[in-house]
Amino acid sequence: MSSLANLKEMDVSFNELESVPESLCFATTLVKLNVGNNFADMVSLPRSIGNLEMLEELDISNNQIRVLPESFRMLTKLRVFRAHENPLQVPPRDIAEKGPQAVVQYMNDLVEMRNEKSLVVKPKKSWVQMCFFPKSNKRKHNSMEIV
Repeated sequence: MSSLANLKEMDVSFNELESVPESLCFATTLVKLNVGNNFADMVSLPRSIGNLEMLEELDISNNQIRVLPESFRMLTKLRVFRAHENPLQVPPRDIAEKGPQAVVQYMNDLVEMRNEKSLVVKPKKSWVQMCFFPKSNKRKHNSMEIV
């Protein structure tokens, strides 16, 4: 991967690529990446695309990408983002049309919201509650409670 160490620009448009290899994300000096116009073949970006922290310009137009990877939020230097003619769902198309920083912010907010939800822990019942107040074990049957 040392051959990618000084790579600044890469254009692999119009190649009918199905995916971008994760190893490309080791090219941390990459400033411009064009993977546009791979049409029906390209459906996703590498999960670790956020490693390309120097990336300023990204073209993914005319592909079949529906969801951007969560690591997209790390692309804080992104100034140009072309994503037209993709069936984008995450982020929604209206966010993508607002520009690259809106997309980065949306992805950041999305990840933070998911992280907060995963931290919410349901309070556990104590032995006393389970033994003496087993509401979840009661069923009503013809107006009578069965325990």
